Formats: sequence, C-alpha cells, structure tokens
Amino acid sequence: MARMNAASFLLLLTVLQQTSSVEELPAETPDDSRIEFRALLELGPLSFPSGTPGGGQDLFAAATPVLRVESGESFALELGATLRFRLLDEAPKQTADDYGGHLRRQDWDTPSDLGQLLRELRVGREDGTLFFRAGPLTTFTLGEGHLVDRYINQLSADYHPAGAVATGYFGPFRVQLAASDVLAMRLFAGELRLDIGRLASTDAAVFDRYHVTASVAHDFGRVGEERTEPLSAALVGGNAALYKGESFQLFAIAGAGTRVDVSPLDFGGFVGLSARGMGDAFDISGRLEGRSQGGSFRFGLFGPSYELARFSATGLSEEPLAEERLERAFSGYGELRLGLGGAEDALYVSASAAAEYFGFGRIDTDLALMLQLPGGRTRITARAIAVGLKIHPRYSLLAELRQRLLSSLYVWGSTGTVHFPQPDGTLVRGFTAGAGVGVDWAR
Repeated sequence: MARMNAASFLLLLTVLQQTSSVEELPAETPDDSRIEFRALLELGPLSFPSGTPGGGQDLFAAATPVLRVESGESFALELGATLRFRLLDEAPKQTADDYGGHLRRQDWDTPSDLGQLLRELRVGREDGTLFFRAGPLTTFTLGEGHLVDRYINQLSADYHPAGAVATGYFGPFRVQLAASDVLAMRLFAGELRLDIGRLASTDAAVFDRYHVTASVAHDFGRVGEERTEPLSAALVGGNAALYKGESFQLFAIAGAGTRVDVSPLDFGGFVGLSARGMGDAFDISGRLEGRSQGGSFRFGLFGPSYELARFSATGLSEEPLAEERLERAFSGYGELRLGLGGAEDALYVSASAAAEYFGFGRIDTDLALMLQLPGGRTRITARAIAVGLKIHPRYSLLAELRQRLLSSLYVWGSTGTVHFPQPDGTLVRGFTAGAGVGVDWAR
C-alpha cells in the first residue's frame, strides 16, 4: 500500500498535516537527494449519474494513468487524471456531446478542468522554511481555520481544479497563501502571523508562545462561463501559551472577524482553547471555542462544503452563501485530530472530527478517516460532511477501500454522493459507485 498515494482519491491523506498555532517553528533538516519514479494504471467500471434533474444513472469505464517522480523529501511531481468513457447512456442522452462520443465532456469543458492533470507538485519540506504544494485541496485549513476551514476544492462533480498553498517563515513572521484554483479567478486567501516572542527577544524560551494573526479571503466566483457571487472576509486574532512542554501544549485563543463586501458590517468574535499532545506513536490536537456571530458573517465561512454552499448555503435549493443571513446567536465549536502509528507496515490511523452547534438549532459536522491496517496492504478512507442539520440538511459522503493483492497489483472500490450545480443555482444530488484493479511500478 505504500505506493497507493498516487491513486485516484487523495481525500483525507493530509487530514493531520495542516499548520497549527501550537507548532514549533520548523528547523531545516538535511535533504535526501535520491530520485524515485512511479507509474500506475487503474481500470474499472463506474456508475455515475447524468447530473440533471430526474436524470438516469450512466455506466462508464474509468481509467486513471499516473506518473510520479520524487527527489527525496523536497520535490515531487505527479501527473495523471481519471478518464471517464461513457458506455451506457440513460436519458437524458449525453453521448453526442461527449468528446469522441465517449469521453465525458463535463470533466473537461473549462480551463480549470485541466488542473486535474496536476495531482501533486511539492517543492520544499513541510518542516522547512519554505514549502509549496499544488494539486487537489482536501482538508485545507488557513491558520487555525477561522476563515478557511477543512476546505475541499473537489466537491462539485463537474469541477476539477488544482489549488496551491505556500507557507514561508521570515524572521518572526509566518506567511501562508492559498488559491483554490490556479487557472481561474476563484478563492484566494492569506494569513500573516507574528511571533511576539521572536520579535521582542532572542531568548528561545519565549519563542512560539504568543502570536498575533491577520487573515483575509476573497472569492471572485469565476470559473469559465460560470459566475457566482463574490464574497470577502477578514479576521484578526491571537493566542497565548498557558502551558508549553515537549509533549503537551495548551493555548488560549481569541479573535474577531467580519464580511468586508457588505454594508452594514456584521462582526463576530470567538474565545477558546487549543491543545496538542505528542508522543512517539501518536499526535492528538483539538480546540474548543465559544462564538458570537450572525448576519452575513460566520467563522469557517469557507468550510468543507463551500464549493456547494456558494450555490446553496444549506440543502439543495436554498439561497447561496453570499446571500445567507444567520440569526445573531452564540455557537459552540469543537474539533479533534488524531494520528496513531507511524512505523512502516504498522497500524496507522489519521482521523478528525469537527462540529458546530448554533444557538438557533443548526448543526454542521465534518468527519474524516484514513485507516491503514498492519502490513500496509489494506487502506480505508471515508469522509462525511453534513451542513444545516435540523434546518435544511445536505450530506456529502465518500468511502473507499484499497486492498493490495500482490507487490504490483491491487483492487479498489469506492462509493459516495456527488452534487451537480444547475444553471438556476440549485444542486442535483446523485450516487456513484465503482470498483476495479490497479497495477503500479516503482524504481
């Protein structure tokens, strides 16, 4: 299973790799200059809906060729894409519009869809001074997530962009910049974090204990001919260490934010705690917050379901997020991240759960799991996102199993929900399932 990171679903593999306020400033480590090449091909049948109201379930042959090159831990390039060839076309008929009469047109009808060819470009190390990664964004969190939280850019079934994230450390400053789509005017976000200890002293004992942050995010809402309403938000915040040891850290956090593209402005504020515990075989972190928010602004505005919420904030045919106005209320937010294992071929678990309860009764949740069984031959991934529970609920579900049979042969199966934005701004929900075989090679 060690070579399956090039498989067609990359969801959840970075669940615990987001930057947190309780992390130490990374130190440079010696680079490994070895070069590795990998290639794989996956084939199998796939049931996929037409994506139209009342449409049928079509049958496709799915093929995923992938090429990857790595140079140590400081560079990786992975190219490939899932090609869907329509075999059975239920009403409404769409074959005539497909490329060559078979290749699904909706997968390749905007410049942004070319982004799916870039599965990963990584330059630098995550524990280094500069780090850049481009490709699918699966659980991206900007800073602590008070603007962009657990965001996925692949949630819309006909939209396949490549995003990018860059992080750099410059003296007492950390800068993080992100784009949801490098080929379109979509979501751009950035955060500047100042380490007050590094600014005020040369004593390492006060480093990474007190931070001030400022972040902004703006969605232009443009993908090819598609337009959704632009949305902008800004936030200031900070944290202070209550306890900071080698294996456990506890921080107090607070901040305030607002939408900046509406008038009058609606402000929100939060206070809470974030904690992290670390050991040789585990890494556990989490945060608890009390929030006051409402009107046009809420924390985690660009959340895991944002690519659907920009059409319908909750449910399938409600107002878009840019127009949604919440009741002014308090809410409680909690998040837990867990990583267990680490030794090669041992049991490995990467999981996270987040939930927010609003005083007027709404609940939003997001659960993610990646489980690798001992021996490294079996891998299970799953994701469940629910928004607007108890009001206008919407669910996004995904599950996948990969089982290696031989050193270069494995089988896979996946199932889940898919959503298709319509010209009138509503969403059509469908179901997909597929299975097949994969062969890979590395040297």
